[in-house]
Amino acid sequence: MFVWEDLRAWATPLLSLAALVISWISPRSRARQDLFERLKDKVEKIDARLSHVEVEIEHLPDKDVAHRLEMAIARLDGRMETLDERLKPVAAMAGRLHEMALEEARHGRG
Repeated sequence: MFVWEDLRAWATPLLSLAALVISWISPRSRARQDLFERLKDKVEKIDARLSHVEVEIEHLPDKDVAHRLEMAIARLDGRMETLDERLKPVAAMAGRLHEMALEEARHGRG
């Protein structure tokens, strides 16, 4: 019976202490839960953005395709230079014909 009386005497202070500890821990738990929820939402948004970026990256050319495109552009550049060289005499002839037409127009009027 001695144990029950001692327990009864300590029950009220122990329950008060337990209530104090629980009330002290609860706001921190809620704050941590809120923080956890915010972090969870943030991670979900980042995951969605990452998934979107991954889908977009799949459509981009890989290393081999980019190299082939670079080589094709280099070949086109070479062809353009060749065409430029071939058109220079044509441009010179057009210039001479233009000058000749201007001279004829001047002499024909004068």
